[in-house]
Amino acid sequence: MTTCTQCSAPFKITNDDLAFYEKVSPVLAGKKYLIPPPTLCPPCRAQRRLAFRNERCLYHRKSDLSGKQIITMYAANTPFKVYDQKEWWGDGWDGLTFGREVDWSRPFFDQFKELLFAAPKISMINKEHQNSEYSNFALWNKNSYMLFTSGGCEDSFYSNRSTRSKNICDCSSAIDCELCYEIVDCNKCYACAWMQNCEGCHDCVLGYDLRSCKNCFACFGLQNAQYCIGNKKVSKEEYERLLPGLRANFADMKAKFEKHKVELPRKYMHGFGNEGCTGNAIQHSKNARECYEVSEVQDCTFVSNVTSIKDAYDVNNDDNSELVYEAVGSESNSMHCFNDICWFDRDVLYSNLCFHSKNLFGCCSLKHKQYCILNKQYSKEEYEALVPKIIEHMKQTSEWGEFFTPTISPFGFNETVGMENYALTKEEALKRGWKWTDEDESREKYLGPAVDIPSRIEDTDDVICQKILTCEVTGRAYKIIPQELALYRTMKIPIPHKCPEQRHKERMAMRNPRKLWSRTCMKCNTAIQTTYAPDRPEKIYCEECYLKEVY
Repeated sequence: MTTCTQCSAPFKITNDDLAFYEKVSPVLAGKKYLIPPPTLCPPCRAQRRLAFRNERCLYHRKSDLSGKQIITMYAANTPFKVYDQKEWWGDGWDGLTFGREVDWSRPFFDQFKELLFAAPKISMINKEHQNSEYSNFALWNKNSYMLFTSGGCEDSFYSNRSTRSKNICDCSSAIDCELCYEIVDCNKCYACAWMQNCEGCHDCVLGYDLRSCKNCFACFGLQNAQYCIGNKKVSKEEYERLLPGLRANFADMKAKFEKHKVELPRKYMHGFGNEGCTGNAIQHSKNARECYEVSEVQDCTFVSNVTSIKDAYDVNNDDNSELVYEAVGSESNSMHCFNDICWFDRDVLYSNLCFHSKNLFGCCSLKHKQYCILNKQYSKEEYEALVPKIIEHMKQTSEWGEFFTPTISPFGFNETVGMENYALTKEEALKRGWKWTDEDESREKYLGPAVDIPSRIEDTDDVICQKILTCEVTGRAYKIIPQELALYRTMKIPIPHKCPEQRHKERMAMRNPRKLWSRTCMKCNTAIQTTYAPDRPEKIYCEECYLKEVY
C-alpha cells in the first residue's frame, strides 16, 4: 500500500501495474528506461491531467498571426500566441523556430513551460470537418455546431463524447445514434429522448436501462418490450391515444419517473456487452479496470471518456490508441506517455500539441516531425544519446514518471474538465499554485427584455432564432439556431428554458461519481464493487440478481 503525496489517501500498486509501466517504458539505443510507479493516487492523477483540458470555455480573440477575429479555448488575456486553425496547420510558420537547448541547471518542467508558452497554440482542435467550425476536440464531423470530444457526427448540436451519430442534440456519449435528444450513455438508439444507459431502442421517451425496446414511455429495465407506459404493457392503439397527453404533461411524468427509478433495483454497474470490467458506463469492453464512460476498450485501467483503445493506464479522452500512459486529449497514438493533445503519433514523451510525429521528447506545437527535443531537431543517434541524460536529470528533480504539474497549465482549473469530476474551490486551487479564471459577469449575464418561450413547439415561430433567451437557472444568455429548431420540431420537443452549459451540467450530474465502493448485493450478498455509495437509497444488485428481478 502506498500513500498519495497530494491527498494522503492510501492506494495499491499491483504487480500487473508494475508490468504495464515496464511495458510502456521507452527503449533508446537498445536500452529500456523504466517508468517508476506513480506517487499520486488514481483520482489525483486524473485531476492533474484534466487540469490541462479545456473543452467548453470558448472565447473571442484575434489571431496572433493574421489579426483575424477567431473563436478559441484560450482567453484573450492569456500570455501566449494563438493561431486560427487553418493558419496553425498552414506552412506560414514552423515549430522548430522555437527550439532550444536543454538547460541542465534547471528543472525540466520549467524549461517545458517556457516552450509551452512561446510556441503558438491552435485556436481549437477540430480536424477534417465539413461546416462544423464551432466544435472543439472534434474529428470528421459534418454540418454540426458546438460538439465537444465528438467524431463522425452529422447535423448534430450541443453534445459531447458522441460518435458516429446523426441529428442529435444535447447528448452525452451517444454512439451510433440518430434523431435523439438528451440521451446519456446510449448506443444504437433512434428517435429517442431523455434516455440513459439504453441500447438498440426506437421511439422511446424517458427510459433507463432499456434494451431493444420500441415505443416505450417512462420505462425502466425492460428488454425487447414494445408499447409500454411506466413498465405496463398497453395496446398499440392505447399507446398512441395516450402519448400526446403524456407529452403535454411531461414535467409531471418525469418527476414521477425519477421517483419510480429510486424504488426499483439498480445493477451494480451500468454497461452492456462487457467481460471482466469494473467502473461505470462501460460498453462492449474487456478487462477494463476502474474505467468510466468508455466504449470498446481492452486491457485498460484508470481510464475515462475513451473509445477503442487497448493497453492503457491513466488516460482521459483518447480514441483509437494503444500502449498509452498518463495522457489526455489524444487520438490514434502508440507508445505514448505523459502527453497532452497529441494525435497520430508514436514514441512521444512529455509533449503538447504534436501531430503526425514520432520520437519526440518535451516538444510543443510540432507537426510531421521526428527526433526533436524541446523543439530542436536532432539526428536519430543524437536523440537516443540525449534523451537518457534528460531522464536521469528528471530523476534528480523528481519529475521523471510524473505528468506535468498543473502550475504550468494554460488554463484556470475552473475552465477545465477537472471541475466536472474532481472539483476544487477557488481557494483550494490557488493554495496549490494552480490557476483560476474569474468569469466576466458582463459577458455571461443578459439584461435585455425577457422572451416568452412557448410551452409547445407547435406554437413556436421561426422568429425565436432571432431572439436572445435567458437561462432560467444561471441567467446566462443563449440562442436557438435554425437547425436546432428544426430538430425540435421533428421530435416534437419544446424549446429548452436552460442554456446549453446548464443542460450539459445536469446531464453530467445524472452519472455516478468516478469512485468504487466495496459492497454486497442486496439480494444474494455477493461481493460487488459499485459506484453507488453505501448511503444511497437505491437497491443495488449483482448482475445475476438484477437480470432475474428486472428483465
